[in-house]
Amino acid sequence: MTVKNVLIVGAGGIGTTLVDLLVPALERIQLKANITLMDGDVVETTNLGHQRFSQENVGLHKVTALFNRYSETTEYVELTAVNENLRDAQQLEDYDFVVICVDRPHPRRLVHALRTPWIDLRCSADGWMILSSDSDAALVEQMTPDHEPMSCQVEGALDAGNLEFGFSVAGSFGAQWLVQNLRDRRGPVQSMGSLTYGSFEFPRVKKNSLEVKA
Repeated sequence: MTVKNVLIVGAGGIGTTLVDLLVPALERIQLKANITLMDGDVVETTNLGHQRFSQENVGLHKVTALFNRYSETTEYVELTAVNENLRDAQQLEDYDFVVICVDRPHPRRLVHALRTPWIDLRCSADGWMILSSDSDAALVEQMTPDHEPMSCQVEGALDAGNLEFGFSVAGSFGAQWLVQNLRDRRGPVQSMGSLTYGSFEFPRVKKNSLEVKA
């Protein structure tokens, strides 16, 4: 089986959960993959608790901390750390699968334009939203409006002692999607829901002046 090249964009709550599930899983099933981790951010103390970092990682680039965690112990997974944010389409070249788990519309749209299989992992508080290259293109566009960068935690929630875990669900979807696709099998297509309220339906999208359920 040809070794696939995977790009994971974003190493926050979703991205770190994804990596911590994916790398040991690939090692366990002895499935080779080249995984590039892309994120320009540095670990801060405010990240601890809802991102998979420790106090010893504070001050390191996030992707460097993840690389250090696994690079010496993996036999089947080759990791590469890229300490930069996704800003243009050229950064997405030469990958077989792309996972985007950042909180900004512009890099999401760069990924959505790919012909390469991709999955878009999102969360807010205890909720999650998953879209993929198998989702309806009109739905993906509708669900990707312009907005300011957002945290996976509701503003003020951490100060109030209310950390929520939607990021963990989103990261799990990403790990499942990658394992399935690396095995040449179809992974999850899309999902939206809340740990408290259960699954949600996606809104209807307009096609040729008709509303169609996604």
